[in-house]
Order: sequence, then C-alpha cells, then structure tokens
Amino acid sequence: MTSEITLDSIVKGKQPKPVRALIYGGIGVGKTHLASKADGVMFLDYEGGKGEFDAPSFPLHGKEPTFEDGLQSLRVIYDNHKKLGVKTVCVDSLDWLEKKAWEAICKEHSVDSIEKLPFGKGYQFSLSLFQRFLAGLDSLRAMGMDIILLAHSQIVRVESPILDPYDTYTIKVHKHLRGTLLEWSDLVLFAEFETFTRKASEKFGQAVYKGTSTGKRIMHTTGAAGFEAKSRINIPSPLPLDWKVLKDEISKSRKGEQNES
Repeated sequence: MTSEITLDSIVKGKQPKPVRALIYGGIGVGKTHLASKADGVMFLDYEGGKGEFDAPSFPLHGKEPTFEDGLQSLRVIYDNHKKLGVKTVCVDSLDWLEKKAWEAICKEHSVDSIEKLPFGKGYQFSLSLFQRFLAGLDSLRAMGMDIILLAHSQIVRVESPILDPYDTYTIKVHKHLRGTLLEWSDLVLFAEFETFTRKASEKFGQAVYKGTSTGKRIMHTTGAAGFEAKSRINIPSPLPLDWKVLKDEISKSRKGEQNES
C-alpha cells in the first residue's frame, strides 16, 4: 500500500480547534450547571440530573437505554446539528456512561459482572467501546462543536518513584479508562468550592488547622499534588466555575498567541 504523505501534507502554524474539556469534582459543586450555560449545548444525560436545567438532551439514564443508544445519539447530532443548532455536546457523566459500557460487555459475554471476565479483559473490552465513543465525539468536534465531559471525583493513591506516596483527586472511572480520557482531553479541570486553611487552636504545643470555605465555586486548570488537572491552552488557574469565563480566557489566550506569531 502506497502512502499519500508528501511535502504538501505538512501543516504549519497554530491550528485552534473546538475544545475537549473534561470537568470533574464532587457532588453538588455545579458541573451540570456550568455545562448548561454553554452555547447551543446538547446533553447526553446518563444520570438523569439535568431536569432542573433548560437545555435539550437525549435521556439515556435508567435501565432501558444502552451504550449503543449513546453512539446513536452522536450519529443523530452529527446528521442534524445545524437543524438543532448544536454547538456544544455534553456527556453527563463519564462514570455513569462507563456503567453502560460494562452492561454491554456483560450482556455480550453472558456474565453478571465485568469482574467475571478473567485477566481484566472486561475492562479492556470496555476501553474499546469508549474509544468508539471518543471517535464519535471527535467527529462532532471536526464539525465545529465543543465537547464537555463531566465526571465525579475520587481519591486514589499515587506511588511515585521520586516522591513519598500521596493521595490525589482524579476522575471516577476505572484506571484502564482514566489514562485514555486524561490524554484525550485538551483541558482537565478540577472543580471545587474554594477552601483555605486557618489556624484554629493548639494542642500539645502543635498548631491545629481547619478548612474554611468561601462558598465560591472554582476550577483548577493546572495540576497539583492534591488533584489532576491540565490545559493545552495557556489560561489562568484557578478560574470561576463558569463556562463563559473559560471560553473568554481561551479566546484571549489564542488571540495573544496569534499576535505573537
């Protein structure tokens, strides 16, 4: 088979594209509310928690909808996005979508638990399903749509070869899938209530500190020891938990980069 790559295939300069943003955090922090404010958003609602927000959705929660129904929803958006006015697609949430993938694998292999498949094969099969799903999202992105993935958080233990073991927040999906999602996303944003520590008292000569929340909802765009985050775009961290603020910062950053080039 002859390759069609030539000198004319080389792409030069920056190529800004719609964003793939993975936003995760604890329950009630405001992830769905943020996504509901995105321009022309269409939800793939796997949790059933979008009812209080005025945005169109595919209802994929409950026992009846399958993983394949989610893929079909992406096809419907692809074929009808102009008619529907879709400019953003939101998956709410990844951890509930993962359950649909597990259900599909269990049904295909006639087992009642993904753990019943030996050598972790069930999780590998699930990853293959997710790669199809991500390919579908990439097709929508190629049509000009932003992608928002929402997820809950969990605490995992990190064993580092250069640091003592420590705990960190990350997305609440199986480790086989987590790396793929973190790498695929352009932005991984950790959402939380802004919290500071203060000295509350002393005990046996040692200072005792307590956490104090300001009530502000923020999202971190760069990682730290306590949480995973990243951004391929040079934007400040933290930011208010607001989609418009995020898009404005992305726009300002890209204009600045273009002015420097």
